[in-house]
Amino acid sequence: MVASVTTVRGAGPEVGETARMAGESMVSWLRDFDGYRGILIVADGETGRARIITFWDSMEAIERSERGRAQVRESMVAAAGAEIETVERVAVVFEDRVDSGPQADPEPEPAG
Repeated sequence: MVASVTTVRGAGPEVGETARMAGESMVSWLRDFDGYRGILIVADGETGRARIITFWDSMEAIERSERGRAQVRESMVAAAGAEIETVERVAVVFEDRVDSGPQADPEPEPAG
């Protein structure tokens, strides 16, 4: 498995919420690409940076999707008032997850 890691900067303290909304809007579109295996977004409100990590079967799958992903990435970043710092392709060398599926700051259960 391989990953594309995009680092964006400039969204300020709201970077987490902005990145989450962007991720939610990208998921169904990304799922249409052959070789797509998932997305993970991490954010740091102190620095105003977010990293969008998409997982793929192979470098070939990343390359086949690159043009479309670049267009969407650039328009979303511009709409958020942010800028792209880096886009990297890396190998996933180790993975261990207990859960899968959407996980973003779950709401606390009501006391009762």
